[in-house]
Amino acid sequence: MKKPKLAKKALATPATALRWEPTVSSTGELLLRRREVIEPGGQEEVHYTFAQSLIFLSRRWRNLMNQELSRVGQSQARWGTLYWIDVFGDSLNQTELADRIGVEQQTLGRVLRGLQSEGLIERVASKNDQRAKVIRLTPAADPVMRQIAAIQETVRRKLLRDIPAEDLSTCMSVFAAILANMDTP
Repeated sequence: MKKPKLAKKALATPATALRWEPTVSSTGELLLRRREVIEPGGQEEVHYTFAQSLIFLSRRWRNLMNQELSRVGQSQARWGTLYWIDVFGDSLNQTELADRIGVEQQTLGRVLRGLQSEGLIERVASKNDQRAKVIRLTPAADPVMRQIAAIQETVRRKLLRDIPAEDLSTCMSVFAAILANMDTP
């Protein structure tokens, strides 16, 4: 029996190495692929791998949350919108809310219309400008928020179990530095 021939590209040479990296296909499918690394352990490789891993992790976490929230008729987008409305209180209109949470106004508008039709939010005249409408939660949102918070806590406990608090604090420091870099021209 003959051994199968390996493609030359698949063989790592001393100057290169192959590494599995998380990636997302053009259709949004999460997958792993092999990538040639010219300078193993170099700063560019670490930056690239870190960024790809962060994106992969974020997407997987969001997908898991969506899966769990769908069991109670909710989604990450709906929960995030309710959460930020709660954080900002009745001080923001739709444009300001979209800007603060980093989504397109049209996308937020669709979510808000659904939440409003279910009686979870309402648009009321601003205390500062009667012409402007601000968004606030209604009392009907309270049980939904508690239900979503319980699901979020369950997912968070599952995903962060056995990770020391010191490691998470270090990670938070790295995230803070990345966010500061985003805000610096």
